[in-house]
Order: sequence, then structure tokens, then C-alpha cells
Amino acid sequence: MERTILDYINLIKKKLWLIMVFVLISCATTYYVSKNFVVPIYSASGQLLVNNIANVPESNNLNNLNFSLNLIESYKDILKSPTIMKSVAAAHPEFNLSEGQLAGKLQIKSTEKSQVINLSVQDESYTKAAEIINAVSQTFIRSLPSLMSVDNVTLLTPADPADVRGPVNSGFMMNIIISFVVSLMAALGIILLMETLNGTLRSEKEAEFDLGLPVIATIATIRKRDLGKAAASKARVGEGAYVTAE
Repeated sequence: MERTILDYINLIKKKLWLIMVFVLISCATTYYVSKNFVVPIYSASGQLLVNNIANVPESNNLNNLNFSLNLIESYKDILKSPTIMKSVAAAHPEFNLSEGQLAGKLQIKSTEKSQVINLSVQDESYTKAAEIINAVSQTFIRSLPSLMSVDNVTLLTPADPADVRGPVNSGFMMNIIISFVVSLMAALGIILLMETLNGTLRSEKEAEFDLGLPVIATIATIRKRDLGKAAASKARVGEGAYVTAE
């Protein structure tokens, strides 16, 4: 027998208390875990600008631009090279990071046909992440003339250590909202699935549909407390004096 939307709405109303308990437990667990075990991670970002090579004829500006764009891929590799990372780690022992750890934190991206290189670092401290961005950028700019014999990179947008932003792994409120939505959907899905798999006949209408026979009589649900009341009533009706003879 196919169920209508009204049948499912009535089912959800009957199981509403179970859904609320499931959602409350899920949200409470998420709040506890977020407050006690999830460490906030912050992200700082900066930008480097790759300029055109200077002192070239006007007619060669297009070739000059293409040359600068091609250099960006090389610059991205140099930024994470052991030479730059080792210099940053040695100059900033306060970071307490090895060259490998610094390279693992540094994320480098660039857009096609753009002369801007985007740097980002994630850390438990936003101030530390911003300082790493600036240290890497400045070390790279100072080292570039000796490494590539060019000096065409400037620090376009330095990271501001004082501009503390929200954590990238969300706050506990966002986690609770996500937990509420997911647990609500899961509870509804489980209840509807159990109802679909349950083959119990719950009404005369379902019995007629599944068996193809008319319903002559029904027996109401008998609870234990009803049996107790019935037995007590029967004892009162037949109460009297009895004598045992031997």
C-alpha cells in the first residue's frame, strides 16, 4: 500500500520526541568536542608582484610580459626551495619550524596570465602565520638577484599580523549548525527507512489492501495494565464466602 505525504507527516509527528532527542544529543556532542578537542586554525595571506624586465625597447613589451609570466612557475619552485626555507628558518628561530615544516605550511597559487603570486600559511596562531608570509616574501626578494640575476619582484600585499581573522576550520557555532542539519536529516532518514521496512499491518485499510479480504472485526491493543484491571473487576463480580470441606 502506497503511503501519502500525510501518512509520513503523521509518522514524523508521532516520532518527533525521538527526533528531538537524537538531534539534541548530536548537537551537545558536537559542542563538547568543538570546545575541548578542536584547535582553531588561522590562515594568513600575502601577494608578490612579478614586474616586467626593465630597460627593453617598447616593441618588445609583449615578449617581456610573456617572459615575466613564464618566470612565475620558476619563482613558485624557488619560494619553496630548501635554499629559501633554510634561510627563513635560520633567520627566524622564533618560528620553531624546520625548513621542511615551513615548506609544508606554505601554499603558493597563481592565476593564468596574471603576474601576481598568492602566498598563504595556516597555523594555530594568526600572528605567526602572517609573520611567516612576510619573512618568506622578504627573503625571496633579497635572494632573487643572486639566484636569477633579476630583480623584478616586489611585495604587493604583505600580511598584517594585527589583522586577526576568524579560524578557517569554523567556530563551534557553525559546527553546531552543521551538526543540527545533518543529525535532523539522519534521524528523518532512519525513521522513514524503518517505516518502509516494517511490514506490520497497522489499520483495517492496510489489511484490506494487502490481504484482499474485508475486515470483519478488530481486536484493540491489550496492555498489561488493562489485564490487571480486568482481573480485578472479575474478582469483584464473583466475590463471596467459600468454605473448604474435608
